Amino acid sequence: MGSRDNYTFENHAAIPYGLGDVLSAFFRSWDDPHSNNDYLDLFAPDGELVFGPAVAKGRDAIQGLREGMVHPKNGPVVDLEHTLGKCFVLAGGAEQGRQEIIVNGSIWYKLKNGRKVDADFASYMVFQGGEAKPEATFYQVYLDSHELMTAITAMKEGNY
Repeated sequence: MGSRDNYTFENHAAIPYGLGDVLSAFFRSWDDPHSNNDYLDLFAPDGELVFGPAVAKGRDAIQGLREGMVHPKNGPVVDLEHTLGKCFVLAGGAEQGRQEIIVNGSIWYKLKNGRKVDADFASYMVFQGGEAKPEATFYQVYLDSHELMTAITAMKEGNY
């Protein structure tokens, strides 16, 4: 059995509306510390991203949230990589161009001091626009960030 690209869902072929490819491109761009911000194409102009206590509404705010955490020189995260698990499409969510999905997988973060932190994640997303151009109006990340936040705090305090 061959290995699969970590940006391809285990059930990629079964994901409707081309969302599998859209999400793969999103995660690939999000994970690139030198990204040209293609990940923003996933979101509606007024889309909302919730990551723990941080809430960003609109593409500019989402870009600011990411750049405040992921930066190739300033950090605190200088590199990261998702490995996509499965994508679950919620039944009954496709009314009037709306689709709700849940994805899961794992992620590693590399901090500015070289430390790597691993975590599992799940995300809930709401898309509008149907098959033509689905855009996320809501995206919430579920992740136990305790180890990551502890490592970032220790790094900032000089306690590697």
